[in-house]
Amino acid sequence: MQKKFPKLKTVAKAGVIYVMEKAAEHGFDSRDPEWVNFGQGAPETGIILNSPARIEQINIINHNQGYAPVPGLYELRNKVASLYNDLFRQNKTSQYTCKNVIIAGGGRLIISRILAAIGKINLGYFLPDYASYEGIMSVFGNIKPIALKLPVNKGFQLNIVELKKNIKKHKIQAILLSNPSNPTGNVIAEDNLQKLVKLARDLGFILILDEFYFNYIYNSENGFISASEYINDVDSDPVIIVSGLTKAWRYPGWRVCWAMGPQEIMESISSVGSFLDGGANNPLQKAAVALINKKNFQAETRAIQVEYRKKRDYMVQRLLSLGIKIDNNPEGAFYIWANLSNLPVKINDGMKFLEACLIEKAIVVPGIFFDLNPRGRRKKRNFQNYVRFSYGPSMEKIKIGMNAIERVIKKYS
Repeated sequence: MQKKFPKLKTVAKAGVIYVMEKAAEHGFDSRDPEWVNFGQGAPETGIILNSPARIEQINIINHNQGYAPVPGLYELRNKVASLYNDLFRQNKTSQYTCKNVIIAGGGRLIISRILAAIGKINLGYFLPDYASYEGIMSVFGNIKPIALKLPVNKGFQLNIVELKKNIKKHKIQAILLSNPSNPTGNVIAEDNLQKLVKLARDLGFILILDEFYFNYIYNSENGFISASEYINDVDSDPVIIVSGLTKAWRYPGWRVCWAMGPQEIMESISSVGSFLDGGANNPLQKAAVALINKKNFQAETRAIQVEYRKKRDYMVQRLLSLGIKIDNNPEGAFYIWANLSNLPVKINDGMKFLEACLIEKAIVVPGIFFDLNPRGRRKKRNFQNYVRFSYGPSMEKIKIGMNAIERVIKKYS
C-alpha cells in the first residue's frame, strides 16, 4: 500500500535551478568548452588583470574545526564593520561595530533569517527583481508580499515619490530590493539612495538592501556604493545591508556572507540562526578575515571595473547588433536585461529562446522568473519577452556564447 504523506508546501523552483536542470537534459557539462553559461549569476573565480592574489589553500588549525559562534567569528564581524566605516562612514559620529554584523552561509540564508525574525508584516518588493526572493517570501507565513511594478517605459528605474505613495497606500512595513539590481543592472545611486534611506528613517519601515554587487558600479568614480554612507545612526536607522564574499571578492563557493544593521535587529536575526542553520562555516570565516580590508577591496574593485565594463560593453554591442533590444544600459552588477520582442516569433518568448539556445549550448534565464509571484497568487506572468544574460563568464567564454546566440537568431530569421 502506497504511503500517503501530509500535504507539502509547494515552492516554485528558482529560475537558475530550472534552466540548469534543462541544460543538464541537453547534456550540459561545465568542463565542455563549447558550453557557455549566461544563466548563473557567478563571477569569474580566478585571476583577472591586476586583481589581488587569490587564496588557493587554507590551513585549518585544530580549534577552527569546531562550531563557530552563531553570529559569526568576532574577528570577521569586526573586520566587516571596520571596512564599511573606512569606506563609507569616515568622520561620522555613529560607527558600525561587530555587534552590528552577523555572518551566515549565503545571501539567501541571511534574507531568510531576516524575514523569519521581523514578525508579521506587509513586505514590498519590486518587479523585476532577484528570482530567489520569490521562494523565500513564499515559505514564511508571517509575510504578506506586495508587488511594486517598475515602469518599463522608464527603464525599470525606481521612483522615490511613487514609492512613498505605495508605502502609505499598502501600509508597507518592510521593503526588500537588490541594488545594483539583479536582473536589470540598474543602480540606485547618490541622491536617490540617500532619499531612499531617509524615507525608511522618516516612515519607519525596514529597508532590506541586497548589496552583493556593491562594487560592480560602472558610472561611479570609486566603483562602489552602499546605503551605509547615508545612515545617520547605525543603531536606530531601520536599514539592513546584506552582502558578502560571493560577488565583491569573487568567492561564491565559500558561502561567507553578512547582514549589517541596528544591533537590536542583528540580535533577533542571530537568534533565528541558532535554530534555522546553526551558523556559518568556521574555517572559511577564519580565512576570510585576511580578505576583508580596504586595500584588498579597492584593488579587487579596480580590477573588476576594468574587466567587467569591457565584458558589458562587448556583450551589449553584440546583442544590439543581433536585433535584441536593451531597455536600460546596465550601470551595475553583471547582467543584461534583454528584450526579445523584435526577434522572430518563434524565439521572441523567453522560454522558447532558452530552448533554442540550449540546442546551441548556451544557457540564459527567461524573464518570467523575475516576475516574482510568491505562492502563485497571479496566474499570468510578466516579462515573457525578456531574458537575463550574465556577463560573469570570462571574455573568451562570452565570445563563444555570443556566437551561439548569433547562430540561434540566424536559424530563425
